Amino acid sequence: MSRHLLFSGVVWTLVLVCAWPVCAQEKYPARPVAVIVPMNPGGGTDLVGRAFAEALKKQLNQSFAVENVPGAGSAIGTTKLHGSKPDGYTLGVVGGFLVSTSLLGAAKFPVTDPTHLARLSQETFVLSVKSDAPWKTVAEFITLGTAGSGALTHLAAEALNQKTAAKLNIIHFAGGAKELTGVLGGHVSGGIFSQVEVLPYSGAEPKLRTLAVFGETRTDKLPDVPTLKELGIQGVRPGPWQGLAAPKNIPEPVKRSLVEAAAKASRDSAWLDFLSKNGLTSAFLAGQELDTFLREEVETIGALLKVIGLMK
Repeated sequence: MSRHLLFSGVVWTLVLVCAWPVCAQEKYPARPVAVIVPMNPGGGTDLVGRAFAEALKKQLNQSFAVENVPGAGSAIGTTKLHGSKPDGYTLGVVGGFLVSTSLLGAAKFPVTDPTHLARLSQETFVLSVKSDAPWKTVAEFITLGTAGSGALTHLAAEALNQKTAAKLNIIHFAGGAKELTGVLGGHVSGGIFSQVEVLPYSGAEPKLRTLAVFGETRTDKLPDVPTLKELGIQGVRPGPWQGLAAPKNIPEPVKRSLVEAAAKASRDSAWLDFLSKNGLTSAFLAGQELDTFLREEVETIGALLKVIGLMK
């Protein structure tokens, strides 16, 4: 056999081997995965993203690196996720904030566009004041801070106005950190926060005093604080949720791998311990249940945005 024929035979053998379906498809994930968090470092969404990235790392034996892309109420980060290559190597932390920014047009795509993989956790909103403030009830408030116009804390404040006779004067800050500074500085009567944000200020020498929690039941972290329901205020949403999403049209096998890994990670002991320590609850949903939940979120948040005049 000539060298030319031998070489041609080797080449065709390699072509046939590489064309074989098993060899053509690399095992996912074959390289590190980026996880976009559309908020600043240190906040509740960032903490959730980092903790769950560690849980996914255990399940898929690959690095999941968090990238903070804050701005425009999460719209900058979620837009980057939306425009990323749909190969499963860019994921993002999403939540109710994506619903509101999408409905308000800050995120220029429908909330259903991303591939929603799983709902991960649920936070509880709380209403807190400076520890030496004189106010004891919601009805006594004059001004109430939020993390910004259209933010979930804004929607919660407007819901309070609808459900009570308080008629609060709502003041918007550029993010939760500045809202917290405003309350601690006495610039507003109080503020609505995620429970995880006020816990560091609620210890033995508290700087904040929490008057109510928004969930259906009292929380383990603030057991002496009544719920809004106990105070006779019903119909106000409990707080934000966090989920995991990918760009639109990722390959079905990759989506299936991620959903399965997320389901297992949601039962990881370190993840559950993180939730407990930070006053969060596990809220895993996937598949049809998640799709139904998202439709309900769009309807509920959309209706409230219309009532307060932010959306036609």
